[in-house]
Amino acid sequence: MDSKLSKYQLMLEKKIKQQIHEWKQAQSIVTNEELHQFLHTITGTAGTISLQEISNAAAQLMNKINEAEQKSWSSDDAVHFLSPVTNLFAPSKVLTVPTEHTPLSEQNKPLLLIVDQDIPYLIHSKEKLENNGWAVVVSPTIEKALSMFYDLHPDCMIVSNSTEFGGDELIRQVRETLAHELIPVIVISSSNDKAQRIEAYKLGADDFMEKTMEWDEFAARIERQLKRSKSVKESLMKDELTKVYNRKFLNDVYQRISSEHTRHKESFSLIMIDIDFFKKINDTYGHTAGDHVLVKFADFVQSNLRGQDVVVRYGGEEFLVLMPYTKLMEAKDTACRLLEKLSQNVFTFQEHSFFVSFSAGVYEVSSPISLSEAVRTADSALYAAKENGRGRVETAIEQTEKKRRLKVAIIDDSEVIRKMLESFFKELEVEKYELEVYTYQDGVSFFEDEWHHTNDEYLIILDGVLPKMDGIEILTKLRQYPDSSRYTILMLTARKAEGDIVRALNLGADDYLTKPFSVRELEARVKVLVQRVK
Repeated sequence: MDSKLSKYQLMLEKKIKQQIHEWKQAQSIVTNEELHQFLHTITGTAGTISLQEISNAAAQLMNKINEAEQKSWSSDDAVHFLSPVTNLFAPSKVLTVPTEHTPLSEQNKPLLLIVDQDIPYLIHSKEKLENNGWAVVVSPTIEKALSMFYDLHPDCMIVSNSTEFGGDELIRQVRETLAHELIPVIVISSSNDKAQRIEAYKLGADDFMEKTMEWDEFAARIERQLKRSKSVKESLMKDELTKVYNRKFLNDVYQRISSEHTRHKESFSLIMIDIDFFKKINDTYGHTAGDHVLVKFADFVQSNLRGQDVVVRYGGEEFLVLMPYTKLMEAKDTACRLLEKLSQNVFTFQEHSFFVSFSAGVYEVSSPISLSEAVRTADSALYAAKENGRGRVETAIEQTEKKRRLKVAIIDDSEVIRKMLESFFKELEVEKYELEVYTYQDGVSFFEDEWHHTNDEYLIILDGVLPKMDGIEILTKLRQYPDSSRYTILMLTARKAEGDIVRALNLGADDYLTKPFSVRELEARVKVLVQRVK
């Protein structure tokens, strides 16, 4: 048995016995709500730490409470009612089921976005496709889907063509604003009507499938689209939206420039550029305006550099400039000149006019170093520019990486889950991020802590059922903050809590995970959410 897992199993047993002892000692009335909360905690916690038999027993008792008319219990009755769970903690009866792990490479895991107002279908398809080895996010609304499309950059979008839902409009917007973006769009429908298929293909869909299709064929057709898209993207050297070079080209050009400068014993420089508050542009003026800014910005940068300089769209609103035979201060002066000139440019989109600025990090490569190391060092200088107020240029002289801070809040009433997740996150390595982890047993203690009121990025692991203030209330309050986009929220829900999942998605949860879950599964979700969101 895994020693850590054993520790958490013993901790759960101790917490259950402690609660029962307190009820016996007090000889007080136990309400239905208290008993239900207690069993809910056991169900999710036991399943997560591989005590599946205990989790199942607790879930069965929860169903009996829901069916019973009894509103309160004497402490003796409550303890007797819990005996099917507590009896399983006898040494001869505890069954530890080893968790099966499938090796994952989360960073390279294809991300699917499914858009449909049919929540049961979203939940079912998400589970099925994740079992196939993909990361899956879902949206029940067009507005949320557009935001996820631009923020998460999915590798494939699957969208319902339901007339009242507006899926056709979503496809139209995606294809109009990113006409040549090589992201496959698959239309799903409850009908295989010929007219609907033709309309979907006219809108730009790459495939059309009935919802009733067998899952093995469904997955095979998705796999085909993903492989074809990847193959075409890898054969291209230019970003389809901005027309500057893409990351595929970056690997080749960096090796060429690096080798040439090593032979001549010369240095060259990198400038990592990030458009300031780009998400705010999308949120204020729309994603079409955001695309317009990316195109105009790329053109501005390229037209104000030397012919030998290379501009690459590194990802999202980040651009990387390679400057051959250029020292650090010369590259910094160039970046500052670009920033000053940009401040005099007015961007216009439709009836809107606004200014755009950027932050930049500059690094001089004076000795052989890998592309990943050079980018990390330039990125650390970029991060310093953001930390120092944005709209500025910083330099990186030492090859030291300053990671971004990601604050992780774990809000769960189960002490076992809190301890386990705290340990997990403190050991977790996420590229470019340094994690700072805090735990809370309820929403009240979370909101009372000023720790969550800074300009940092946050990842909130939020249990759906909590005392004092439930997960939905906490989610609602966070999404009412003016800067709510800084909070990435992963909801923890019960396996059959469909209503909670519906509300969580509609209120702005970024993803959900059903209890019980494996730590490996959590790791996959976290890395997708953190590394895809810029």
